[in-house]
Amino acid sequence: MKSLAFFNNKGGVGKTTSVINVGYILGEVKNKKVLIVDCDGQQNSSRFFEADAEIGVESILLGEAQPEDIVTGTRYENIDILPSTADMNLCSSQFEKLSEEERENNTDNLKNFWSKYDYVLLDFPPTLNLVSESLIRIAGNVIVPVKLGSFAIQGISKVTETINKAGSTFLGCFITQFNAKNKADFELKDIMENSFGDKIFSTVIPSSNIIQNSIIYNLTAYEYMNWQLPSKKYVELTDEIIERMV
Repeated sequence: MKSLAFFNNKGGVGKTTSVINVGYILGEVKNKKVLIVDCDGQQNSSRFFEADAEIGVESILLGEAQPEDIVTGTRYENIDILPSTADMNLCSSQFEKLSEEERENNTDNLKNFWSKYDYVLLDFPPTLNLVSESLIRIAGNVIVPVKLGSFAIQGISKVTETINKAGSTFLGCFITQFNAKNKADFELKDIMENSFGDKIFSTVIPSSNIIQNSIIYNLTAYEYMNWQLPSKKYVELTDEIIERMV
């Protein structure tokens, strides 16, 4: 079993879109058993996989439910999901009131459940709090999607600090929504590569209507147009993730 958190403390960088597309390729193209863990109160992963839940991951973290009570299958044969609900937005303040032992037991209970899967992908909200730190700890590996911009690059150090504090492995960053018609994107990409070296994935996800439209139609990019470059890039990204997690 290999687990990976998609995390950035900035919104709009493509965390959920990446989880959905990488999860699909792992499960339906590479025939691996995949679990998606929706850790975001916005519930975008849950909605994509049509998991309309009354209770979610937050109930596991608070010791109010077992993962077996919440996990649900999806329309994809090899993909299950632990959904979230809007109550995930309130989880942090309640989680902080638990003892350290309770917090560790609840998060370890979540991790023990997913041991039967080949890959576990965690979709994070753009927040830094005790819940995030605890989930990063059990994820073990963290990948950071980055939408290019000077402030985004400057914020990576804060993200890696959180990852290191939790004792997890920073697998690296990958660039999303890359605009090949914008000179500044190339310049910022060079800055990232010079600053972070081999921690930058070679795969770059382009800005594309194919990716945007696929989500509108509730499809992955691969299902929507697997012969087009954006879809192929998600396959390349997945291959690179697999290689780095070995």
